[in-house]
Amino acid sequence: MQIIDIIVIGTTVMLILGVIVILLVMLQQKQVIQYKLAIRDKDLQLQRERLIAVLQGQEQERKRIAEDLHDEVGAQLSVLKLNLGGLQPLLKTGNGETERLKETKDFTDTIIQQLRFISQSLHPQALDNLGLAHALDSFCNLMNKNKQVKVSFHKTTNGQTVDREKALNVYRVVQELLNNILKHAEAQEVTITYQTSPSLLTITVEDDGNGQLLPSLEASRKKTGSLGLKNIGSRLNIIGGNINFTARTPQGTTATISVENYQSPTHNS
Repeated sequence: MQIIDIIVIGTTVMLILGVIVILLVMLQQKQVIQYKLAIRDKDLQLQRERLIAVLQGQEQERKRIAEDLHDEVGAQLSVLKLNLGGLQPLLKTGNGETERLKETKDFTDTIIQQLRFISQSLHPQALDNLGLAHALDSFCNLMNKNKQVKVSFHKTTNGQTVDREKALNVYRVVQELLNNILKHAEAQEVTITYQTSPSLLTITVEDDGNGQLLPSLEASRKKTGSLGLKNIGSRLNIIGGNINFTARTPQGTTATISVENYQSPTHNS
């Protein structure tokens, strides 16, 4: 065998070995990447499960407090109002007792109304009994009674049932948006539009305020115990939803919440 043949064969063998080494390295890198992706997916899943557990714990505690307020404090205030009404025929006239009693009854009514608002904010009974649209409508009516801002609710739906977990998370997001509008946007009017199609739930929250809704949410997420924009996103990520903010003309902000495949499994089956 000539030297040239030996060189050709040796070169060929080296090239083959080089290709094999490169393929082995690429395969190893692919396995490493797949392993890292699997670890990341597991971490994300664990984070999601922890977040769900925390939110569920919060909701259970809110429900317990709301029920205690409604059943215990609310009932006692209702008895107090009845007792005040029973005192009116016994009062003497001319010394202002009747007027003071009326003021006390009106004040008791105000406390009862505030208690209902707090109880509804903690745990919306209408959400369990009547669904998301009714719960949001009821919450808007309670806010209108506080007379801080005019809230209008409109819905376009064929009666599709929203999954319980998705409904609760959407309700909390809308609630947080309204709370931030009251605190920071200086709005006079808010319009909530509820729309459903067979595959998409869309809720828009529009205010005529100073445009500070999004900055206030950005700031609140840095505070401990505040829902803020980060946890709004987390709630929506859990249920496969998203939110977009746009500026209104001439002023204000529009927040658009959308959730795909929102219907409960029993409704889809």
